[in-house]
Amino acid sequence: MLQLEAAAGGIDLKYLDESGFCAWSEPGYTYYQIGEQKRLEQTKRRGRRLSIVGLLQQGISFVYGKRNWGC
Repeated sequence: MLQLEAAAGGIDLKYLDESGFCAWSEPGYTYYQIGEQKRLEQTKRRGRRLSIVGLLQQGISFVYGKRNWGC
C-alpha cells in the first residue's frame, strides 16, 4: 500500500537500514592434526565497532552515516 501511494505521489517513501560490525574477527576455519581438537584462545579486544545507517529514497537520493564505537 505504501509503495502504491508513493507511486501516485501521495507520500515520500524512504527505506532505512542499519548495520554494525567489528573490524576484526577470529579465524572461521583452521587446520589441525588428526585427533587434535580445534581451540581458540580468547584475545583482547582490538579495533573499533563500526555502525552504518543508510536512508534511501528510491530514484531520488541515498544518504548514509557512520559511527565508530569501542568493540
